[in-house]
Amino acid sequence: MDAHTEDPTAPGTRASAGSAGTSAAGHSSRLHEHTDDEAPTEAFRAVGARFGELAEYISYFIAAKTDGLKLTMRNVAVMAALGIVGLIAAGAMVVSAVVLVCWGIALGLAALFGHHLWAGYLVTGILLLGLIGGGTMIGLKKLTGTSRERLVQKYATRQQQQRAKFGRDVEQAAHDPAE
Repeated sequence: MDAHTEDPTAPGTRASAGSAGTSAAGHSSRLHEHTDDEAPTEAFRAVGARFGELAEYISYFIAAKTDGLKLTMRNVAVMAALGIVGLIAAGAMVVSAVVLVCWGIALGLAALFGHHLWAGYLVTGILLLGLIGGGTMIGLKKLTGTSRERLVQKYATRQQQQRAKFGRDVEQAAHDPAE
C-alpha cells in the first residue's frame, strides 16, 4: 500500500467524502483539516470562519443567560407583588377585627349605661386611647432604659480596660491632665 493511503495525517492526504470525520451532509466534524500544500489565505479564512462561529456561540450563551436573568427578575417581581397583595389583605383583616372588637366593646358599655350609644362610644374611645398612650410610654421607657443601661455598661467596661492597661481611665485623665 501507498504511504499516503495508510497514514491519514501524512502531508498531501485529504479525507475522502465518506470518511469517519465527515458527517452525512459532507461537513467535517473535526476542525478544519490542513495540509502542507494549503495556502495560508485558506487557513486564515478557515480560522476567521471558526472565530465567527465562536462569536455566535458566545452571543448565544450571553443571550440565554440574559433571558434567564430577565425571567428570574420577572418571577421575583410577581412574587413580590403577590406578597404585597397578601400583606394588604392580612392588614385589612386585622383592621376589620379591631374595628369589630371596638364596636362590640362600645355596644356592651352602651348597654351598661342604659342603652345610650354615645356613652359607650365615648368611654370605649377614651379607654382605647389611654391603652395606646400607656403602652407607648411603657414601651419607650423600657426601650430607652435598656439602651441607656447598655451604653453605661459599655463605657464602664472600657474605662476598666483603660485602668488595667494604662493605670488610669479617661475620666481620671480629664481631672488630672498634668500627669
